[in-house]
Amino acid sequence: MPELPVDENNSAAVPVTGRYPRMQPLSFAVFALIGIFVLYQIIGGALTVVLFGSSVTQDNAAVMRWSTFAAQILFLLLPTWFLMRWQNGSIASVLGTRRPKMAEILLTIVGVFSLEQFFEGYLILQDKIPLPTSLQPIVDYVERVIEETFRLLVHANSTPELLVVFLVVALTPAVCEEILFRGLIQKNLTLASTKTKGLVWTGIIFALYHLNPFLLVPLVALGIYLGFLRSRSETIVIPMIAHFTNNFVSVIGEHVQANVASSPELNFLLGSEDVGLSVVVTMMLGSALIFFLSLYVYLHVTSSLQPVEDPEAIV
Repeated sequence: MPELPVDENNSAAVPVTGRYPRMQPLSFAVFALIGIFVLYQIIGGALTVVLFGSSVTQDNAAVMRWSTFAAQILFLLLPTWFLMRWQNGSIASVLGTRRPKMAEILLTIVGVFSLEQFFEGYLILQDKIPLPTSLQPIVDYVERVIEETFRLLVHANSTPELLVVFLVVALTPAVCEEILFRGLIQKNLTLASTKTKGLVWTGIIFALYHLNPFLLVPLVALGIYLGFLRSRSETIVIPMIAHFTNNFVSVIGEHVQANVASSPELNFLLGSEDVGLSVVVTMMLGSALIFFLSLYVYLHVTSSLQPVEDPEAIV
C-alpha cells in the first residue's frame, strides 16, 4: 500500500484528495534533488568543461559567467518549474502569492546582512583552527582555488560588466535556487513531516548542494534562516530578497576590496590581515545582537500571518 502524504500543518499522515501531490512527498523530494543535481552539477559542469575549460581565468571569465547563467536557467529553473507543476499542480500553492510589506523587506535585509557579518567573523576564527601538517597544504590549495574562482567571476572593469555580475552571481541564483529549495523541496519535505523539520532539512541540503566545505556552517545557517523566512512570510519573495542581499553584499565586498588593493593610495584601508580576537568577537556579538533584534521585530510584524491554532507555526 503506498504511503499517504501528510498535511502541511500536521505531522500525522492524512489522505489528500484530488490529483496532487502525485508522488509521496519525501520520495519525490529525493528524486528531484538527485535529478537536478545530475542535470546542473554533472551534465552542466561537464558541458562547461568541454566548451570553455575546467577553470576560470581572466580570459574566459566573461563567457564562464554567461555559461553559469544559462546552466541555472536550463538545468535548475526549468526542471524545477516542470517538477513543481507535475507534483503539486498549482505554482501559487508552492511559492505563495502574498505581497510582503515594506517593513518585512527592510527587516529581512537587516537580518541577512547582520547574519553575513557574524559569519565573516566565524570564518576568521575557523581559519585559525590548526590542521595536521600533512593536510594543511591541501586545504590551503583547495580554499585558494575556490576563492580565486569567485574573485575572477565577480571582478568587473566597468559598470556594465558589474551589472552583468549582479545578474549572474547575485540575482539569478537568488531566484533559481529559492524556487528549487524554498519552493519545491521545502514544500514537499514539509508535506512529508512538519514545517520546522521541512525547513531545517532543506537548509542542510541547500548547504551541501553548494559543494563548498569551507562555507558549510554559514550556508547551513543561511539556508535554515531562508527556510524560516519562507515559512513565516508565506511567500517566496522574502527569501529571494534575503538571498539576493547576501549575494549582492558578497559581490560588492569583493569588488571594493579588489579596487582598494589595486590602488596604492588606498591600501591602508585593507588594514592588517591578522585581526585580533577581541575585534572578531566584538564584531560577532554586535552582529548577533542586530540579527536577533531584527528577528524579534520581524516576528512581531508577521504575527498576524500565523494561525493561533497552528501548533507548527514558526515562532
